[in-house]
Amino acid sequence: MEQDNHKSGMAKAALEKYVRGYKIFIDTCSLLHDKADRFWDNVRPMLKQYQGKIIVPLRVWEEIEKHADNAAKPELAERAAHCLETLRGLREEGCIELRGEATDNFADNVFQVVFTKFRVKYNLLLITQDKALAKDILAINDSRSVKTAVGPILVKQINQYGFLQNIFQINKNTALSPNEKFRICKEVTTQPDTLLDISDIPTENESVYTADQKTIKLTQKLGTGGEATVYGTDTAYVAKIYNKEKITIRKYEKIKLMLTRKIECRGICYPTDILYNSQGQFVGYLMPKAKGIELQTSVFGPKPLFLKKFPNWKKKDTVELCITILEKIKYLHDRNIIMGDINPANILVVSPKEVYFVDADSYQIEDFPCPVGTVNFTAPEIQRKHFPDFLRTMGNENFAIATLLFMIMLPGKPPYSQQGGADPVSNILRMDFSYPFKENTNKKTPEGPWRYIWSHLTYDLKEAFYHTFRKGGKNSEETSRLSVDDWLRLFVSYLKFLQSGKCGAQDSMSEELFPTRLKKNSQSNPIVYSGVCKECGRTFTMTEKEQEYYMQKGLMLPKRCPECRVAKKNTDKRQIDNRQVDSRKGDNSGTSASGSTGGCFISTAVCEYYGKSDDCEELTVLRNYRDGWLRRQGDGEALIAEYYRIAPAVVDALKSSQKFSDHCRTLWRDYIQPCVGLIRSREYARCKELYIAMVRYAVTLVDNREI
Repeated sequence: MEQDNHKSGMAKAALEKYVRGYKIFIDTCSLLHDKADRFWDNVRPMLKQYQGKIIVPLRVWEEIEKHADNAAKPELAERAAHCLETLRGLREEGCIELRGEATDNFADNVFQVVFTKFRVKYNLLLITQDKALAKDILAINDSRSVKTAVGPILVKQINQYGFLQNIFQINKNTALSPNEKFRICKEVTTQPDTLLDISDIPTENESVYTADQKTIKLTQKLGTGGEATVYGTDTAYVAKIYNKEKITIRKYEKIKLMLTRKIECRGICYPTDILYNSQGQFVGYLMPKAKGIELQTSVFGPKPLFLKKFPNWKKKDTVELCITILEKIKYLHDRNIIMGDINPANILVVSPKEVYFVDADSYQIEDFPCPVGTVNFTAPEIQRKHFPDFLRTMGNENFAIATLLFMIMLPGKPPYSQQGGADPVSNILRMDFSYPFKENTNKKTPEGPWRYIWSHLTYDLKEAFYHTFRKGGKNSEETSRLSVDDWLRLFVSYLKFLQSGKCGAQDSMSEELFPTRLKKNSQSNPIVYSGVCKECGRTFTMTEKEQEYYMQKGLMLPKRCPECRVAKKNTDKRQIDNRQVDSRKGDNSGTSASGSTGGCFISTAVCEYYGKSDDCEELTVLRNYRDGWLRRQGDGEALIAEYYRIAPAVVDALKSSQKFSDHCRTLWRDYIQPCVGLIRSREYARCKELYIAMVRYAVTLVDNREI
């Protein structure tokens, strides 16, 4: 914690030094950077304190204006428009200065000219994310023909915290020689995927042999699958012996290629030797022994199973698990190895710091593709493709990594799981992500603990997941997805936040794996909780006092915003009043044909057919709509009265029909579900038209005796 504070203090001190002693220029790419707002939050007070200004060249301003008008790239246009709005505000505050002439060349050339001309007079600093421009500007420092009494030109970039850092960072982890890496290929190997003629497959208590004729004895069978059987051996390693019908020329050549590089990372069960039978025929390979519990049957299992396997885990343990997994994936990526089939059944967990990867022979190595994959971990652009026929890109892999991390943080829940959603493949293809971010939501967030868990994640993590999985998000495209390094930075920061105690100080429940309420909002006073209304989809807040009231009464926290709660209360009151009036009149006009209240006769009958209760979500939405928007329309009361008059008889006729099941399915599919969807998207007039059409359809069935 003290180290983090020290680093933060150093970053602020450095920024203050630049504001006080440098002429600061900023480039287009930094102004459009996703952490630019944080940078302005950090630097604005300093600029005001020291009467400093950051210089924005005229050509940079014009470039941003062009981006704001770019209809072909709506995300870029939106970001540029936001940037212009921010810059106008900063200009009014006196924090930036617009400089330039109409005759100026393009922006990069302007920086070259200005920095060359004024380097002898001022300390100059350029803020840019463009490494090519940075090299050109820094090269000006190498000119020996000009002597200067000021310091060298500096070039910095905006980092994830909104401070400035050197644009060229030394990364020791990537300092690998070319012969330590595999080639990057674009075409699948021409090696045939035909079977080898194998006479004998060794089994328990039999021997296999390495290429240098070392004898390995197979001991007990450890596990078997559709492709191979794993045996213990009389060594410290285990043997994977393929089934006879799975041994192909391509598989043999791939294992040989894998052994041309020295891959040694604890926890990655990578081949160490090829194994042969007594006739010298390829049958499998030797690998380090794995241990632990499958991610699929522990962390991804139901809550009781998860807690049974790891009873003492907290949120920091799942975050540390993510870091451990990411570090192993990074080791592979640094060597140009793409895992391809990132599968929770192939990751074994001992503890947050000890994890094992198995089935390494499926990895994509050079032109040998990964031949397998699972739906949830397959990127939209390669869904429904035949895996052996193409090579995955790093962008494809980064989608699978993001999915894996999401499913660890929301234990076992795929990112595209949702209420009332289509099949997983369709949801992924549409990139229909259901978890809310800021005011954005599709109102389909799964019920249960998932809303609470999502609420307690850090802002940065929610932002990263949202922009990765939501169509149009800034990290949603194959080439723009976050890398393993990006995710590592986020999770390392998250772990430090948890370990520092700051997370628990904001809300102790944020340290739990399965929180039982929404996260406290520490930015408000008094403390509030935030949620998403199940009716209108808007974000709503609740004070700590209100929350305590519900808890003391033994009530569930509300799932509706205050406005929708009032609307429902009024609806319930009107229904009670109607029933009282009806009982005095001696008729049943306020009661459905089945005896349930609310007057949604046809919809109620269909919902009953589907086993739904009288207060189910669909009927509640329809009744709120009827007693809210529809009743306020000029013809609303008349339509409702007419419906009450004719609907009971229609329902009686439908229920006595031999085709009742068929009619219910049609009414549900073509009318009721679409009406509920229209209400949720606030297309109230269209809902009115469709519901009228449903009633006419039902009446036609009765009149034409099609029931």
